[in-house]
Amino acid sequence: MKTVTIKHVTRIEGHATFWGALKKGNIPEARYLTLEGARLIEGILIGRNYMDAPLVTARICGVCPIVHNLTAIKALENAMRVCVSPGTVVLRKLMMLAQTITSHAVHAYFMAIPDFYGKDSALDLLAIAPKQSALALKIRDYGNRISHAIGGRNLHPVNSQVGGFLKLPNRRVLELLLADSQEVMMGVVELAHFISHLKFPDFHRKTEYISLRSSREYSIYDGTAVVSTNGLRQQPSLFMRHVREIQSDDDYVKRTTHKGEAYFVGALSRVNNNWRQLNPIARQAFRHLGHRMPIDNPFYNVWCQGVELIHCVEETQKLLAQYLRMKHQKPMAAYTVRAGKGVGAIEAPRGILLHYYETDRLGILKNVNIITPTAQMINNLEVDLEHYLRAARRHAPDARKLGTLIRAYDPCMTCATH
Repeated sequence: MKTVTIKHVTRIEGHATFWGALKKGNIPEARYLTLEGARLIEGILIGRNYMDAPLVTARICGVCPIVHNLTAIKALENAMRVCVSPGTVVLRKLMMLAQTITSHAVHAYFMAIPDFYGKDSALDLLAIAPKQSALALKIRDYGNRISHAIGGRNLHPVNSQVGGFLKLPNRRVLELLLADSQEVMMGVVELAHFISHLKFPDFHRKTEYISLRSSREYSIYDGTAVVSTNGLRQQPSLFMRHVREIQSDDDYVKRTTHKGEAYFVGALSRVNNNWRQLNPIARQAFRHLGHRMPIDNPFYNVWCQGVELIHCVEETQKLLAQYLRMKHQKPMAAYTVRAGKGVGAIEAPRGILLHYYETDRLGILKNVNIITPTAQMINNLEVDLEHYLRAARRHAPDARKLGTLIRAYDPCMTCATH
């Protein structure tokens, strides 16, 4: 029996280990397990005021705090039937674009790309691609500036609340962000071009690619349906009821299946399902690949993040200009605290994030459930790792290649063990 163990998977968010084996008869087995402890955020929130949920859940992760904050807010607004202003929606979309820009710039360049050059660290890339290194940092900084301007902080926003915002952003700061966006756009196009020339392993496996979809736009903040390459189309609340969460004795992650099967979420799923809604420059970059759809090579998740970087900066330009044309609006919408049940769904950088809350008439949380992207993707990652092992059955399993596949998925173990 040929085995390979990665005691600590590097360059991911959080801590995980991998064990794989090729047994007699070339039957592969792969296990990807978290080394994070359970933090029990859902249980901590029960019995607390609803206003605590957006602030507490944002602390689940330091890479994607904005999406937890906003998904919690959306779920609570659905539970209490809160209607927010158009300006609030635009600002929230900008926050999510900023989240995606920052996360993709960090992951695609600093975590994933070193693998394709046989390097163990992004620091090793400085000698190979110093210009791209500087671009990735500049793009990340731009996303952080948007987050700070609207959310009040680079990380863990405090300005966004159920009903809107505590205060509106400074218009002059938004004007400067819009003015700087063209230079950032040139940077993301160059970085995406750099990513598109990576030599991706020739590995293919059909699976179900699931994402949100909106009839109006490429879905990130808004999505009226959950769709898939297998023909799925459901409201997010119905999808949340239909996925099955499974807790095993040797893992802190509540993994999910859909109709008993593993599935993929993330940038590759969004591009597979919604590529026609990409903004013009991003769509042109996508078409340049000339790949037959759907793309069934998980390594191309990194390339799709490059395409989404272009899309998000294009969308940021449109929304900043739109908001600056709007007349002054009140930062908060009036609403009544009431008993209710609500689901919120947003596309996190790593895939669909779902929050569910049940409140009583005083706004006390009675039930909480959170399904993170990584909890949804892990089963699919293990199946891909098994097939990758089988493809390499004539040779000893290669830890570096297996690590490259894991990092292409962009797992976040801190979110998964919330």
